[in-house]
Amino acid sequence: MMTVPRDSRISMPYVLIGLLAAPFAWLLQTLVAETLAAQACYPYNHPLGAPLVPWMRAAMVALGTLCLVAGVFGTWVAWRNLRRVAPLKLGTLNGERRTRAELDWFLTHVAVMCSALFLFALIATDVAVAIVSPCRWW
Repeated sequence: MMTVPRDSRISMPYVLIGLLAAPFAWLLQTLVAETLAAQACYPYNHPLGAPLVPWMRAAMVALGTLCLVAGVFGTWVAWRNLRRVAPLKLGTLNGERRTRAELDWFLTHVAVMCSALFLFALIATDVAVAIVSPCRWW
């Protein structure tokens, strides 16, 4: 079994992908789905019983799938970064300036927490799209 080498430095683009991919995927899904539902179900502020465009449901499912894949990828990158970052030896700081290894350690931990949270939000949004029709009153 091959083990992952524990480097003390991680490429910053990978850290940013792990940190921002899942939140941006959720934001994109929410913005596009809500905009599509608002324009197709409530034109001119008059609610309809069915959407104006027949392909709206398929578009929302495709959008949810693509955003979920992007969120899973971002979470995977964040988890991969967390496994690659070297553990910190906090006893050696003694008032020195913060190092790049400390920044990598902090950002990878924040990225894993953020990605996991927004991955859960993506799954919850997909479940809501599957259960609730966008053109019905709550």
